[in-house]
Amino acid sequence: MTEDLETRVARQFSTLYLTLVSVLVGLVLSDLFSTIHARVVLFPLTLETARTWCQIFGNILSVLSAWVTYSHLGLLKSRLPTIWDTVDAVLVLVTIPLNAAVGRHESADWFFWSAAYLFLGIVAVKINVRQAAREPSLRHLLRLGRFGGPYTICWVGAPAYLAIAVASHFHLTPPWLELAAAASAPPAAVAVTILFMREWRAAVRLRSEPSSTAGSGLIDSGLEMRAGQDETANRVLAERRT
Repeated sequence: MTEDLETRVARQFSTLYLTLVSVLVGLVLSDLFSTIHARVVLFPLTLETARTWCQIFGNILSVLSAWVTYSHLGLLKSRLPTIWDTVDAVLVLVTIPLNAAVGRHESADWFFWSAAYLFLGIVAVKINVRQAAREPSLRHLLRLGRFGGPYTICWVGAPAYLAIAVASHFHLTPPWLELAAAASAPPAAVAVTILFMREWRAAVRLRSEPSSTAGSGLIDSGLEMRAGQDETANRVLAERRT
């Protein structure tokens, strides 16, 4: 049977989306490493260079966390693409100005773009799950973007980093506070990834349970029917022998 055009496009959409996201993430990481080699000072270890190390690891882990979200939600896509899928994927490029702020003596820019990254990250997740919910079988994924879910850290971190950016701009933050705030980025990115994966697996399994239960029911019904047929056959043979 010849496959219609809509089905063919929907079947290839997931692969195309994952390829686009992976290319953009690779571009962002390449930009970060180029920035590090070009001008970032990493030694000797002081409060400022320690803050730079935290910024670097924060950027890397945040981008990888975004890739995990994009890729695992992208695996579930089986429909015709829309312009919102492209907008959603391109939002990861906000990491490029964040990379440009790494290692600067003034840390206000890095905290500002970190707040922008977290805010746009929430927007990207909202777009992603709403687009996924266009498929009836994926409507339960809307809960992934809720406040109180795996991205609560982004909801809280965006205004917090913005406040630190404003305070740092007016030189109201001591170096140790800026270091502590920057040091919160790497573990936050890891925590978001772990929480997302936990809820993603639960959502996938939740959708798989009805079909598995139905399949088990059919198997049980088949076995019961077979057992009934065998019992009837045995009864007929016993009557013939007598």
